[in-house]
Amino acid sequence: MLYINILLQLLLPAAVASWSVSYYPRSICAFERASVDFSCMFDCSDCRTLKKTYWFKPGAHQKQDGSQVGISVYNSEAAKIHQMYKNRTAYANRDKNCSLQLHNVSKSDTGMYFFRFETYSSRGKYTGPGGINLNVAVLPFRVTVKTKKVNEQIHEGDSVTLTCSTENCTPTQEPFAWFKNQHLIPEATDSVLQITSVSHDDFGNYSCGLKNSSTTSADEILLDVRYSPKNVKIAVLPSGKIQEGNSLTLICKSDANPAATNYSWFMIKEAYVSYIGSDREFSIKSASQKDDGQYFCTAKNDMGSQNSTVAALKVEVPSHRNFFLTATAVFLFLMAVLLVMFGLIIRRRKQFTSKKQPKEQTSAVSVTEEIYENLRKSPESEENLTTNVIYVDLRHLSSTSDRPRCNSQEDGTMIYSLLSYKD
Repeated sequence: MLYINILLQLLLPAAVASWSVSYYPRSICAFERASVDFSCMFDCSDCRTLKKTYWFKPGAHQKQDGSQVGISVYNSEAAKIHQMYKNRTAYANRDKNCSLQLHNVSKSDTGMYFFRFETYSSRGKYTGPGGINLNVAVLPFRVTVKTKKVNEQIHEGDSVTLTCSTENCTPTQEPFAWFKNQHLIPEATDSVLQITSVSHDDFGNYSCGLKNSSTTSADEILLDVRYSPKNVKIAVLPSGKIQEGNSLTLICKSDANPAATNYSWFMIKEAYVSYIGSDREFSIKSASQKDDGQYFCTAKNDMGSQNSTVAALKVEVPSHRNFFLTATAVFLFLMAVLLVMFGLIIRRRKQFTSKKQPKEQTSAVSVTEEIYENLRKSPESEENLTTNVIYVDLRHLSSTSDRPRCNSQEDGTMIYSLLSYKD
């Protein structure tokens, strides 16, 4: 008998050395209320002598390496299964297959799980080393944003990583779905969304979840991309035709983050550019034709600036005003023509008068000469030589004479003239 005991002691270590348990996978991450599979295979020298098989989970204050048997998750002796695991497990119970299925997992199920078998031998107990680590992901999903920037401000051109995760762990066995502003991003199906060079188009609210489930979507998180003003343009209020005398407002609009805070207004007229304002809005209280021209604005923030496209303004004058202006212009034109013609007439008359004046002077001399030719000495003057007065008579020519006439009262009247006086 002694020899038999010695032989068993010598053979038992060799037999135990051939016992083994293999697990797959070694780590599992599952969502709450999901089912998990602990795949397991075991081997022993003489499995026909198996006494008991079971799965256990070490307690919170026990070693987690399997050296201490904890809570019984499954046991071939059903009465020994812990209350919290009853009716939640399914054992494979096939030759050398020790796989276990655990249903409706919760956060409290997180921990290490081991398979153990016993034989009828006093020392025939074996626990498979390593075990399986179960992590239970607690919903909802959450999105985290990481960048290489120290100050965490994201500028255009930066590399950004968005990660969809849950508390404890993130299952990767199912495809993910990513959403931007509640719109699906078709090409994004992994738990990580990588943007190598962000632009202003990437600015927005992002969320994630499982592709085949809408109940696990994460809360939205803002991807705050900072960029200089884009798409700067001018809005004119009210829209439509601009009538003379009406008021209007020009608004400088832009897409920027942070929002533009500095604005400048310019007017282009007759190839000259003039600075006209510094607010976001430029108002004209009473529009007139002097406001006709092209306008543009500049929007600026801490990231940069951009000019708007040019907006052309044309102020329309009422039709009756156009008629009045046209009539006035025609009247002024006619007046100008009349003044020019009158000036030409005056000028030609002066020229005519200056040419005619010498002829009149010559005629006057001729008349005088002819008058003096008609003078003759009076008879009385010859008889009365002692008198001091000499008289002559002036015969007036008849109206039939070709010579010019002098001043006279009537035809034939004699005009006496005192010619000389003698001492």
